[in-house]
Amino acid sequence: SGIYIPGNGKALVKLRAANGKCLLAAGQNRGPLKIFQLKKNPYPAPLLASDVSAVIRFKNGSSRRQEFYYGASFLSQSGRFLLLDDNVSSVEIMNNKGLVRKMNR
Repeated sequence: SGIYIPGNGKALVKLRAANGKCLLAAGQNRGPLKIFQLKKNPYPAPLLASDVSAVIRFKNGSSRRQEFYYGASFLSQSGRFLLLDDNVSSVEIMNNKGLVRKMNR
């Protein structure tokens, strides 16, 4: 991942700041909460409460599927958004009823 957080880490979540930048919050056992800002500025695509998965298509022709959860980890929960960078050409997001909406980057 390219990130090193010294200490006894217990939680790592992604958050969106008021200015739209992406932040990582790292909790530590009996230590201070550490906040990091990403150097790159990917687009944070908001997710709806009913969204369950997405197929992300890249400009090089490859694709990947990503699922979204509530309560996906112990003691931490990231914000509900999907980070999209300049390599993404389109995203198809499916909700819990099977309906798909498409986002172009």
